[in-house]
Amino acid sequence: MPRLLLINPTNRHRGLGNIGSTAWPPLNLPYLAAVTPEHYHINIIDENIESFEFQEADIVGITAYTATVARAYEISQIYRNRGIPTVMGGIHVSMMPDEALQYCDSVVIGEAEEVWPKLLQDFESGNLKDTYHGTWADLETLPIPRRDILKNSYYRWGSLQTSRGCPMNCSFCSVTAFNGRRFRRRPLDKVIEELEQIPHKRILLSDDNIIGYSQQDSEWLHSFFSKILEKNIKKHFFAQTSILFGDNPKLVRLAARAGLKIVFVGMESINPATLRAYGKTLNLERLRQNQLKEYITRIRRAGIVFLGAFILGSDEDDASVFPATLAFIKSSHIDVIQV
Repeated sequence: MPRLLLINPTNRHRGLGNIGSTAWPPLNLPYLAAVTPEHYHINIIDENIESFEFQEADIVGITAYTATVARAYEISQIYRNRGIPTVMGGIHVSMMPDEALQYCDSVVIGEAEEVWPKLLQDFESGNLKDTYHGTWADLETLPIPRRDILKNSYYRWGSLQTSRGCPMNCSFCSVTAFNGRRFRRRPLDKVIEELEQIPHKRILLSDDNIIGYSQQDSEWLHSFFSKILEKNIKKHFFAQTSILFGDNPKLVRLAARAGLKIVFVGMESINPATLRAYGKTLNLERLRQNQLKEYITRIRRAGIVFLGAFILGSDEDDASVFPATLAFIKSSHIDVIQV
């Protein structure tokens, strides 16, 4: 029985905050476990909740963001020095595969689920290739991630993904490059089935934009929250969304009743020139129509905490962006900010 070790490295240079109180389980490695052939023995190390200790393995898979890639390279070298092949994936190595191949044996570019079984087949036949190009996964048939490989009691939150992809293609964002411009939803019944299996009271909805981009997407989300109420699922949710969420009063109220407690919204800027340069047309239109504060107020009045994210210092900004942004935050009563 081949031994597969999956590793989620940490950023050793953490900023302020207690990561133990906010850590949520990764989904990418449990998704890989779900498409791994049954004859593999799978173990996982998540450095966000546990210290790394060397474990014997036949093949090692490591995921990495840019903030964690230096640590990922360190770990990969530990195994390579012992003759154990290492595979790396995730957003950083997908953008920088030539760099990554200096530190690992194989790189998966893009979403890995569709190509992972072929990679393992090549490994078993002694024909592991340098590079595998993943295709955008069919979310209609994607299995439920295997949370049984996680040390679930260490996490304060659970995590759940209902969609992938983003057509907005903002210039500063990696989502479109990695997950494509086509917005893909998972079947509602599968999502609810998975939600009922998660033991945690608090759930991160890890979608990049839970509201989506069309009327059909909004209807799906309405059905999602309606089903939660219908089945009396008692959870508290943290979701990422665009400001467009505030355009639908009925949906906002429904989401609050179903347990949505916090929304993370990419405000990005209050400078029209900056929003135009970023390609953030959705926010630019609402800014010009003076709707931003209206939407924020609507969300907060429903009892949902508003976490607004801003980027300061674009080429279109000058020093006035600092007091202007602060004035907007205060006047709109944004609860929490990320800059």
